[in-house]
Amino acid sequence: MTERTAALPLTIAAHLRDASGLTTAHFNGKVDRPRLYAAPLSPEALQLLCERVVPDLADPLLVAAWDFSIGMDTETIHDRSQNGLHGVLRQLPTRAMTGANWTGRTQSWTEAPEQYGALQFHDDDMLDCGWSPDLQTTIPAEWRSGFHALRLRATRPDGVAVESYVPFFVRAPIGKPRALVAVVAATATFLAYANQALRLDQTHAESMLEGLMVLSLDDVYLQEHRELGLSTYDTHSDGSGWCYSGAGRPILNMRPRGNTFNYVNDTHLLDWLEAQGIEYDVVTDEDIHHHGAQVLSPYACVITVSHPEYFSERMLNAFAAYQQAGGRHMYLGGNGFYWRIGWHPTRPHTMEIRRGMQGTRTWEGEPGENGLSFTGEPSGLWRANGRAPQRLVGVGFDAQVFDRSASYRRLPDSHDPNAAFVFEGIGADETIGDFGLRGNGAAGLEIDRADASLGSPPALLLLATADRIGYGGLPSPEEFRTTHRGLTGEQNARVRADMTLFPTANGGAVFTTGSIAWVCSLSHNGYENNVSRITGNVLRRFMDPTPIPWAERGDSA
Repeated sequence: MTERTAALPLTIAAHLRDASGLTTAHFNGKVDRPRLYAAPLSPEALQLLCERVVPDLADPLLVAAWDFSIGMDTETIHDRSQNGLHGVLRQLPTRAMTGANWTGRTQSWTEAPEQYGALQFHDDDMLDCGWSPDLQTTIPAEWRSGFHALRLRATRPDGVAVESYVPFFVRAPIGKPRALVAVVAATATFLAYANQALRLDQTHAESMLEGLMVLSLDDVYLQEHRELGLSTYDTHSDGSGWCYSGAGRPILNMRPRGNTFNYVNDTHLLDWLEAQGIEYDVVTDEDIHHHGAQVLSPYACVITVSHPEYFSERMLNAFAAYQQAGGRHMYLGGNGFYWRIGWHPTRPHTMEIRRGMQGTRTWEGEPGENGLSFTGEPSGLWRANGRAPQRLVGVGFDAQVFDRSASYRRLPDSHDPNAAFVFEGIGADETIGDFGLRGNGAAGLEIDRADASLGSPPALLLLATADRIGYGGLPSPEEFRTTHRGLTGEQNARVRADMTLFPTANGGAVFTTGSIAWVCSLSHNGYENNVSRITGNVLRRFMDPTPIPWAERGDSA
């Protein structure tokens, strides 16, 4: 060891190049409860030490005994020796991973933390670029709440002008609404998909999408610059899944004119609200996680948009409390309230997901590693955790359909007097949503259906359904127990998008459309269409503070 290297801190799973903090030679794999002993040791003594499961903390030769199972929800690694040589994690390698002593008798690190003393390192771990700011700005207090973006313009050396956007959200102060309506920005979902490279990596992407792959400039850039970090749908270079995603890095697919999913889909609703002259506030789901139902309670109506897929327990509880207190909730999307996630307790804008072996997934975690390191809770599907989406909003994810989108047909419940306001100006047999920007229909991409066995409430009105999905409608894995013919939307009546309405306590109500593609149909024909009309009918009634009467259902129900 030279004098220069002796001055550098000890680094695990990488080579610390110099005092700047830059590292090389990054290790892929698990490191489990490492110890450091003073030399020299004979081979026999070394063998005995390696065989000792629990280190002798009083051993004078013991310099450090790091136990990664302590402080699981922190970025600190703890030394159990008398020297207290604690460390700090960089880029957050994956915690709550089974160690060599895992017995398989538990599936949760909280039950036997001593069996989860491993960290899994990846040479492409990336949570925060740690960049110094080049530009800072203060948001004026009078700015409207909404989706905003900083536009960046430059001229390339060849003289071509280019531009890009850095998105951010402006919300009204918590508890001080400026509008009757709140639109929830699904930041957990945006982070889960941040810098998704899955289309480039998976071998069956074109088969799933029923079309040739079209790469954007962002796709090409991300393929060449994976040091930006990928999404929780992707795998690390060693094949293990990304569990963490943070906002401290450029995110190429969460901005205007970017990837036509999630963020961009949601902007179609904002465009429609602007065109209709309806004022709204934007709140983020991370705000809801930290502050609970008080974020939602001032609003007459709360809208979750195209794809609110990732939810923490606090977020779910806040929506349930809002609905039961008389709030009106419009869920205008599909595949919502699906995955159980955790937010880091101290690092802002950082979420965690464990895929497990359930649901529509692109990778599977190892046995015993489905517990969230941030919270200790089990991850996976909310359905597998006893809170299927149907219990909250009446519908839940049942299928993907990427080849085309379908239209809705009215059902007998749509003629129930309780639903009369929904269909004002809509013909009795009128086809709904046979148009749109995503697949030429309002029911597509990912779709939800009602199901009493999963918790859809008894008073729910099944207003309309899109059940002619076709062979491209592929049910999610939890929807069938065995494989057989007739699973797809061509023959399977369970593959459908349902429009529903049901009452909650204290004059509240929930309206759903069961489709990601719904909001992408709002602007058709200059906003003069039945998707726009139904959405407007419901929103204006939900904004009206007068109680929504709910008569006993008649024969039409």
